[in-house]
Amino acid sequence: MKAIAWVRASQTILFEASIVPALAGTAAAVGSGAAFRPEDLGLILLSLVGIQAGANLFKGYYEGLDRSVPPSSPGAWFAFDSGAAIGLTRDPKTVLRAGSVCFAVGIVAGLGLVAITANLVLLAFGLGGAVLAWSYSSPPLKLSYRGIGEISTFLAFGPIMTVGATVAFGGAGVESSAFASLTLGFLAAAISFARYFPNREEDVAKGKRTPVTLLGVRRATRAFVALLLAPYPVGALWLVRGGGILWMPILAVFVALIGLSLRRAGGRSGEYRTAIALTIATHFVVGLSLIAELAFRL
Repeated sequence: MKAIAWVRASQTILFEASIVPALAGTAAAVGSGAAFRPEDLGLILLSLVGIQAGANLFKGYYEGLDRSVPPSSPGAWFAFDSGAAIGLTRDPKTVLRAGSVCFAVGIVAGLGLVAITANLVLLAFGLGGAVLAWSYSSPPLKLSYRGIGEISTFLAFGPIMTVGATVAFGGAGVESSAFASLTLGFLAAAISFARYFPNREEDVAKGKRTPVTLLGVRRATRAFVALLLAPYPVGALWLVRGGGILWMPILAVFVALIGLSLRRAGGRSGEYRTAIALTIATHFVVGLSLIAELAFRL
Protein backbone atom coordinates (compact mmCIF):
# COMPACT_ATOMS: atom_id res chain seq x y z
CA MET A 1 0.00 0.00 0.00
CA LYS A 2 2.90 2.37 0.74
CA ALA A 3 4.22 1.80 -2.80
CA ILE A 4 0.83 2.75 -4.24
CA ALA A 5 0.85 5.90 -2.12
CA TRP A 6 4.21 6.89 -3.58
CA VAL A 7 2.92 6.19 -7.10
CA ARG A 8 -0.01 8.53 -6.45
CA ALA A 9 2.16 11.18 -4.82
CA SER A 10 4.57 11.23 -7.77
CA GLN A 11 1.59 11.32 -10.18
CA THR A 12 3.05 8.45 -12.19
CA ILE A 13 -0.04 8.33 -14.38
CA LEU A 14 1.11 11.62 -15.92
CA PHE A 15 4.57 10.41 -16.93
CA GLU A 16 3.13 9.77 -20.38
CA ALA A 17 3.12 13.57 -20.78
CA SER A 18 6.95 13.41 -20.83
CA ILE A 19 7.34 10.11 -22.66
CA VAL A 20 5.08 10.92 -25.62
CA PRO A 21 6.81 14.22 -26.59
CA ALA A 22 10.22 12.53 -26.36
CA LEU A 23 9.07 9.75 -28.67
CA ALA A 24 7.46 12.25 -31.05
CA GLY A 25 10.62 14.33 -31.25
CA THR A 26 12.69 11.19 -31.83
CA ALA A 27 10.24 9.99 -34.51
CA ALA A 28 10.50 13.34 -36.31
CA ALA A 29 14.29 13.01 -36.49
CA VAL A 30 14.41 9.33 -37.41
CA GLY A 31 11.60 9.74 -39.95
CA SER A 32 13.71 12.44 -41.61
CA GLY A 33 16.75 10.19 -41.91
CA ALA A 34 18.56 10.52 -38.58
CA ALA A 35 20.17 7.40 -37.16
CA PHE A 36 18.29 5.93 -34.20
CA ARG A 37 20.43 5.61 -31.07
CA PRO A 38 18.59 3.72 -28.33
CA GLU A 39 21.06 4.82 -25.65
CA ASP A 40 20.29 8.46 -26.41
CA LEU A 41 16.55 7.86 -26.25
CA GLY A 42 17.05 6.07 -22.93
CA LEU A 43 18.88 9.07 -21.48
CA ILE A 44 16.20 11.44 -22.82
CA LEU A 45 13.43 9.45 -21.16
CA LEU A 46 15.35 9.06 -17.90
CA SER A 47 16.03 12.78 -17.82
CA LEU A 48 12.47 13.87 -18.57
CA VAL A 49 10.73 11.38 -16.29
CA GLY A 50 13.21 11.99 -13.48
CA ILE A 51 12.68 15.74 -13.59
CA GLN A 52 8.91 15.34 -13.87
CA ALA A 53 8.77 12.92 -10.93
CA GLY A 54 10.85 15.30 -8.85
CA ALA A 55 8.69 18.29 -9.78
CA ASN A 56 5.52 16.32 -8.98
CA LEU A 57 6.83 15.39 -5.53
CA PHE A 58 7.81 19.01 -4.91
CA LYS A 59 4.29 20.04 -5.89
CA GLY A 60 2.78 17.48 -3.54
CA TYR A 61 5.01 18.59 -0.67
CA TYR A 62 4.41 22.33 -1.00
CA GLU A 63 0.70 21.98 -1.77
CA GLY A 64 0.35 19.62 1.19
CA LEU A 65 1.93 22.12 3.54
CA ASP A 66 -0.52 24.77 2.36
CA ARG A 67 -3.38 23.21 4.30
CA SER A 68 -6.10 25.71 5.14
CA VAL A 69 -8.87 23.31 4.06
CA PRO A 70 -9.04 19.52 3.53
CA PRO A 71 -7.98 18.21 0.08
CA SER A 72 -10.75 18.50 -2.51
CA SER A 73 -9.71 15.28 -4.25
CA PRO A 74 -8.58 12.81 -1.56
CA GLY A 75 -7.57 9.46 -3.00
CA ALA A 76 -7.88 10.67 -6.59
CA TRP A 77 -5.72 9.21 -9.36
CA PHE A 78 -6.55 11.68 -12.13
CA ALA A 79 -7.39 14.87 -10.23
CA PHE A 80 -4.57 16.29 -8.13
CA ASP A 81 -4.70 15.20 -4.48
CA SER A 82 -2.83 17.84 -2.48
CA GLY A 83 -2.70 15.54 0.52
CA ALA A 84 -1.18 12.54 -1.25
CA ALA A 85 2.46 13.36 -0.44
CA ILE A 86 2.00 14.43 3.19
CA GLY A 87 1.82 11.51 5.59
CA LEU A 88 3.87 9.12 3.48
CA THR A 89 6.62 9.20 6.09
CA ARG A 90 7.10 10.41 9.66
CA ASP A 91 9.04 13.39 8.37
CA PRO A 92 7.26 15.11 5.43
CA LYS A 93 10.62 16.47 4.26
CA THR A 94 11.42 12.93 3.17
CA VAL A 95 9.08 13.62 0.24
CA LEU A 96 11.11 16.72 -0.57
CA ARG A 97 14.33 14.70 -0.40
CA ALA A 98 12.88 11.99 -2.67
CA GLY A 99 11.85 14.69 -5.13
CA SER A 100 15.36 16.11 -5.03
CA VAL A 101 16.85 12.69 -5.79
CA CYS A 102 14.52 12.19 -8.77
CA PHE A 103 15.25 15.71 -10.01
CA ALA A 104 19.01 15.13 -9.67
CA VAL A 105 18.82 11.84 -11.57
CA GLY A 106 17.00 13.64 -14.37
CA ILE A 107 19.59 16.42 -14.49
CA VAL A 108 22.54 14.00 -14.47
CA ALA A 109 20.96 11.96 -17.29
CA GLY A 110 20.42 15.15 -19.28
CA LEU A 111 24.00 16.29 -18.75
CA GLY A 112 25.19 12.84 -19.79
CA LEU A 113 23.25 13.19 -23.03
CA VAL A 114 24.75 16.63 -23.65
CA ALA A 115 28.24 15.19 -23.07
CA ILE A 116 27.62 12.30 -25.47
CA THR A 117 26.15 14.46 -28.21
CA ALA A 118 28.43 17.48 -27.56
CA ASN A 119 25.40 19.65 -28.30
CA LEU A 120 25.22 22.86 -26.27
CA VAL A 121 21.86 23.76 -27.84
CA LEU A 122 20.49 20.67 -26.13
CA LEU A 123 21.86 22.00 -22.85
CA ALA A 124 19.74 25.14 -23.28
CA PHE A 125 16.62 23.03 -23.84
CA GLY A 126 17.38 20.96 -20.75
CA LEU A 127 17.99 23.94 -18.50
CA GLY A 128 14.80 25.61 -19.72
CA GLY A 129 12.75 22.50 -18.99
CA ALA A 130 14.27 22.00 -15.55
CA VAL A 131 13.62 25.61 -14.54
CA LEU A 132 9.99 25.45 -15.69
CA ALA A 133 9.45 22.12 -13.89
CA TRP A 134 10.97 23.45 -10.66
CA SER A 135 9.08 26.73 -10.70
CA TYR A 136 5.60 25.32 -11.40
CA SER A 137 4.74 24.79 -7.72
CA SER A 138 8.01 25.36 -5.90
CA PRO A 139 9.00 28.66 -4.29
CA PRO A 140 9.89 31.35 -5.02
CA LEU A 141 7.99 31.55 -8.34
CA LYS A 142 5.13 29.05 -7.77
CA LEU A 143 3.77 29.74 -11.25
CA SER A 144 0.65 27.63 -10.71
CA TYR A 145 -0.38 30.05 -7.94
CA ARG A 146 -0.09 33.04 -10.27
CA GLY A 147 -2.45 31.98 -13.05
CA ILE A 148 0.33 31.23 -15.55
CA GLY A 149 1.07 27.58 -14.78
CA GLU A 150 -0.44 26.46 -18.09
CA ILE A 151 2.01 28.62 -20.03
CA SER A 152 4.95 26.82 -18.39
CA THR A 153 3.23 23.47 -18.97
CA PHE A 154 2.72 24.28 -22.65
CA LEU A 155 6.36 25.23 -23.11
CA ALA A 156 7.89 22.41 -21.05
CA PHE A 157 5.73 19.53 -22.32
CA GLY A 158 5.48 20.90 -25.85
CA PRO A 159 8.36 22.65 -27.63
CA ILE A 160 11.07 22.01 -25.05
CA MET A 161 10.56 18.25 -24.75
CA THR A 162 9.58 17.50 -28.35
CA VAL A 163 11.97 19.74 -30.24
CA GLY A 164 14.64 19.04 -27.64
CA ALA A 165 14.46 15.31 -28.45
CA THR A 166 14.78 16.11 -32.17
CA VAL A 167 17.82 18.30 -31.48
CA ALA A 168 19.36 15.43 -29.50
CA PHE A 169 19.24 13.32 -32.67
CA GLY A 170 20.86 15.99 -34.80
CA GLY A 171 17.95 18.27 -35.69
CA ALA A 172 16.66 16.56 -38.82
CA GLY A 173 12.87 16.99 -39.09
CA VAL A 174 12.83 19.95 -36.72
CA GLU A 175 10.00 21.72 -38.59
CA SER A 176 7.65 18.74 -38.24
CA SER A 177 8.78 18.34 -34.65
CA ALA A 178 7.91 21.97 -33.95
CA PHE A 179 4.40 21.58 -35.33
CA ALA A 180 3.86 18.38 -33.32
CA SER A 181 5.23 20.09 -30.22
CA LEU A 182 2.57 22.79 -30.38
CA THR A 183 -0.20 20.20 -30.52
CA LEU A 184 1.27 18.25 -27.61
CA GLY A 185 1.89 21.44 -25.66
CA PHE A 186 -1.74 22.55 -25.96
CA LEU A 187 -2.98 19.12 -24.88
CA ALA A 188 -0.56 18.97 -21.93
CA ALA A 189 -1.76 22.40 -20.82
CA ALA A 190 -5.33 21.09 -21.13
CA ILE A 191 -4.49 18.27 -18.69
CA SER A 192 -3.20 20.80 -16.18
CA PHE A 193 -6.24 23.02 -16.74
CA ALA A 194 -8.74 20.17 -16.34
CA ARG A 195 -7.30 19.18 -12.98
CA TYR A 196 -8.22 22.57 -11.51
CA PHE A 197 -11.98 22.05 -11.84
CA PRO A 198 -12.52 19.60 -8.93
CA ASN A 199 -10.10 21.54 -6.70
CA ARG A 200 -11.74 24.94 -7.13
CA GLU A 201 -12.91 25.34 -3.51
CA GLU A 202 -9.55 24.28 -2.10
CA ASP A 203 -7.70 26.63 -4.45
CA VAL A 204 -9.98 29.53 -3.51
CA ALA A 205 -9.27 28.89 0.17
CA LYS A 206 -5.53 28.91 -0.54
CA GLY A 207 -5.72 32.10 -2.56
CA LYS A 208 -4.44 30.18 -5.55
CA ARG A 209 -4.98 31.96 -8.86
CA THR A 210 -5.93 29.31 -11.38
CA PRO A 211 -7.97 29.67 -14.58
CA VAL A 212 -10.98 28.22 -12.77
CA THR A 213 -10.75 30.51 -9.73
CA LEU A 214 -10.12 33.55 -11.94
CA LEU A 215 -12.75 32.90 -14.63
CA GLY A 216 -15.40 30.93 -12.76
CA VAL A 217 -16.56 27.48 -13.81
CA ARG A 218 -18.63 28.50 -16.84
CA ARG A 219 -16.07 30.70 -18.55
CA ALA A 220 -13.24 28.38 -17.54
CA THR A 221 -15.08 25.50 -19.23
CA ARG A 222 -15.24 27.47 -22.47
CA ALA A 223 -11.54 28.35 -22.18
CA PHE A 224 -10.70 24.70 -21.53
CA VAL A 225 -12.57 23.52 -24.63
CA ALA A 226 -10.84 26.25 -26.67
CA LEU A 227 -7.50 24.90 -25.44
CA LEU A 228 -8.45 21.42 -26.64
CA LEU A 229 -9.34 22.84 -30.05
CA ALA A 230 -6.23 25.04 -30.32
CA PRO A 231 -4.20 22.34 -32.18
CA TYR A 232 -6.47 22.59 -35.23
CA PRO A 233 -5.15 25.92 -36.60
CA VAL A 234 -1.65 24.54 -36.06
CA GLY A 235 -2.63 21.38 -37.92
CA ALA A 236 -4.08 23.36 -40.82
CA LEU A 237 -0.80 25.19 -41.30
CA TRP A 238 1.09 21.93 -40.90
CA LEU A 239 -1.01 20.34 -43.67
CA VAL A 240 0.07 23.14 -46.00
CA ARG A 241 3.67 22.25 -45.13
CA GLY A 242 3.10 18.56 -45.81
CA GLY A 243 1.97 17.33 -42.40
CA GLY A 244 -0.39 14.44 -41.71
CA ILE A 245 -4.06 14.43 -40.83
CA LEU A 246 -4.49 11.16 -38.89
CA TRP A 247 -4.48 12.84 -35.47
CA MET A 248 -7.19 15.37 -36.33
CA PRO A 249 -10.26 13.07 -36.39
CA ILE A 250 -8.91 11.26 -33.31
CA LEU A 251 -8.79 14.55 -31.44
CA ALA A 252 -12.32 15.41 -32.62
CA VAL A 253 -13.69 12.18 -31.14
CA PHE A 254 -12.05 12.82 -27.78
CA VAL A 255 -13.17 16.46 -27.68
CA ALA A 256 -16.75 15.28 -28.22
CA LEU A 257 -16.45 12.75 -25.39
CA ILE A 258 -14.92 15.35 -23.07
CA GLY A 259 -17.71 17.77 -23.95
CA LEU A 260 -20.32 15.19 -22.95
CA SER A 261 -18.56 14.49 -19.65
CA LEU A 262 -18.38 18.23 -18.87
CA ARG A 263 -22.09 18.58 -19.50
CA ARG A 264 -22.80 15.70 -17.14
CA ALA A 265 -20.50 17.21 -14.50
CA GLY A 266 -22.71 20.28 -14.39
CA GLY A 267 -20.27 22.23 -12.24
CA ARG A 268 -20.09 19.55 -9.51
CA SER A 269 -16.48 19.17 -8.43
CA GLY A 270 -16.55 15.43 -7.90
CA GLU A 271 -17.89 14.78 -11.40
CA TYR A 272 -14.91 16.15 -13.31
CA ARG A 273 -12.68 13.12 -12.94
CA THR A 274 -14.01 11.47 -16.10
CA ALA A 275 -13.20 14.62 -18.08
CA ILE A 276 -9.69 14.66 -16.61
CA ALA A 277 -9.12 10.98 -17.44
CA LEU A 278 -10.35 11.58 -21.00
CA THR A 279 -8.04 14.58 -21.36
CA ILE A 280 -5.04 12.47 -20.33
CA ALA A 281 -6.15 9.78 -22.78
CA THR A 282 -6.50 12.43 -25.49
CA HIS A 283 -2.88 13.50 -25.04
CA PHE A 284 -1.71 9.88 -25.12
CA VAL A 285 -3.69 8.66 -28.13
CA VAL A 286 -3.22 11.81 -30.22
CA GLY A 287 0.47 11.63 -29.31
CA LEU A 288 0.70 8.03 -30.56
CA SER A 289 -0.92 9.04 -33.86
CA LEU A 290 1.58 11.90 -34.20
CA ILE A 291 4.47 9.51 -33.54
CA ALA A 292 3.18 7.18 -36.26
CA GLU A 293 2.83 10.05 -38.73
CA LEU A 294 6.29 11.44 -37.96
CA ALA A 295 8.06 8.08 -38.03
CA PHE A 296 6.46 6.73 -41.20
CA ARG A 297 5.57 10.01 -42.95
CA LEU A 298 1.90 9.03 -43.27
